[in-house]
Amino acid sequence: MQFFSLVSVFKFTIAVLAIAMLFQGCDRLSVKDTLDGEEYLLIDQFDDEIAFPESFRGNVMLVGYVYTHCPDICPIITYNMRDVQRALPDEENFMLVSISFDPDRDSPEVLYHYAEAYRINQKNWRFLTGDRREVERLLGKLQIQTVKTPTRFLEENRPMYFIDHTDRVTLIDANGQVRRTYPGSEFHYEEIVEDIRVLLSEL
Repeated sequence: MQFFSLVSVFKFTIAVLAIAMLFQGCDRLSVKDTLDGEEYLLIDQFDDEIAFPESFRGNVMLVGYVYTHCPDICPIITYNMRDVQRALPDEENFMLVSISFDPDRDSPEVLYHYAEAYRINQKNWRFLTGDRREVERLLGKLQIQTVKTPTRFLEENRPMYFIDHTDRVTLIDANGQVRRTYPGSEFHYEEIVEDIRVLLSEL
């Protein structure tokens, strides 16, 4: 009788843990914010106009925030996102988006060559820039903070400065809803791939 009770308690404990894990998984991808109804007019690396996020509606998006002169975190973020892209080569409703918060230097041409330098498949990856006020408005909505260092000038009067910024990657569903954020320079791409597959299964 005592053995039966122990078995029952064990089964009950397992059931409770399973339910807790299920709810934790659901909460992990619960809606945190929404871009539905928002519009940010930007330009991609092909010099095409983009109304973000409407231009990508219907796609699950992994969004990162970088600038091409970044010496440390941004390259890691880009490589991490590239690992995610390579793990999902055949997903038609999956997009990667990198938003530059240095529009003064990151023109569409610069962003295109940046993607080429990282050997990125640009078929489903857009690098966005645009008017500074529009970029800053979007970054504010997505809770990305940036702090520019003092500017010094190099030969030919070229400005040199760096930008401290929030280390984050954002997962946005096909309806423009923010579902999860990750530390951009430290995430485990397998976990993000799993989350993306869950959102793709909702389509």
